[in-house]
Amino acid sequence: MKNILHQVFDKKGSALLIAMALIAMLTGVAIMSVDRSNVDMELSYNQLHEEQSFYAAEAGAARALVELNKNFSWRGPIIDAQLDGRKYAVIVLDSLWNPALMDTVLIKATANYSGTAVNLENWVAPAYFKPFKYAAFGADSMIMKNSACTDSYNSDSGSYAATQTIDDGDIGSNGYIKLTNIATVNGDAQTSTTGGITLDNSASVGGDTTSTAPVNDMGYITDSAYTFAQTNSLAPGGFSGTYTYDPATKALTLAKNDTLKLSSGVYYLSTVNMGEQSSIQIQPGAKVQIYTTGNMTFSQNTSINPGGVPSNVQIFSKGTSLTLGQYVEFRAIFWGANTNITVSQNTSVYGSLTGKSVSIANSACVHFDRSLLKFVTKKIESMEMVAWRQN
Repeated sequence: MKNILHQVFDKKGSALLIAMALIAMLTGVAIMSVDRSNVDMELSYNQLHEEQSFYAAEAGAARALVELNKNFSWRGPIIDAQLDGRKYAVIVLDSLWNPALMDTVLIKATANYSGTAVNLENWVAPAYFKPFKYAAFGADSMIMKNSACTDSYNSDSGSYAATQTIDDGDIGSNGYIKLTNIATVNGDAQTSTTGGITLDNSASVGGDTTSTAPVNDMGYITDSAYTFAQTNSLAPGGFSGTYTYDPATKALTLAKNDTLKLSSGVYYLSTVNMGEQSSIQIQPGAKVQIYTTGNMTFSQNTSINPGGVPSNVQIFSKGTSLTLGQYVEFRAIFWGANTNITVSQNTSVYGSLTGKSVSIANSACVHFDRSLLKFVTKKIESMEMVAWRQN
């Protein structure tokens, strides 16, 4: 009997010990769970505040970029600025701080909130003005009709036939764009005027359309450039072939079937008139800039730089009209802030046209040379962020 009671009490004691051990273990697990929950809450709390600091620093960097685009020489700083209770500061560093930056600007933004701090570095580089980024651009208006078209090719890589694509033949305007009667834009159509693009049911744009494009600056060619051209003009010394040139008025005329060849250099002219089947060519390896103060007329079946690279002939005009008649071959780039450009039946333009207005009609086509996108000026168009990191 005593042995039986002893066994019973031993079993009860063991059960009690086991129960106490389980309670201790569960208590430990509960304490660990509470501690872990507290740690997770603290981590979430810190992460939330760090994110808020990050967004404040990011806002500071964005503000600095806005200021830079208002004034490219702005260098700040911004100190103790507030954003919903979060503080941020910005400093802007350029090549005076580190010559290796060259034309790049470094924006350093820092922000702190409730014990957390974030440091951001943003590299901002200038986007230089590209005057020839459209197949055709008319500041006031851009009109295409009656099977007119655009596309693109790359003279750096080969001929039009070898490199032609049905894109990148972009058109643009600060004013309105109107496409009718099977006009085809193999590229984008961009205007700065809300609701400024009109297409009838038969016209098409292969790329994107936008009415919120930045206004294109038409002040690319300055009076000083004309003064330089007038002083250094090769006319008529750089001429050869058949032509008529008036040294008093600086008017250039080509009669029917005349051929004029130009040596490399700058030419300052007033008007240019080309009779039927006449041609302006350049000497092998030559590059030519032509500045005109008056109007230019190319009659039917004429050509300028036939078979050549468009960028080798650059034409800048103060005149009010450029008229390309029927079946003209025009391989050049043209810029005329006050020029109304008319491209007529079956004419082929290789390069780029920029004027006050552009009208392309009756199966005429503009073939944009994509190599012109490398043509940049020293003028800064905007500052753009190219890279960033968080320290």
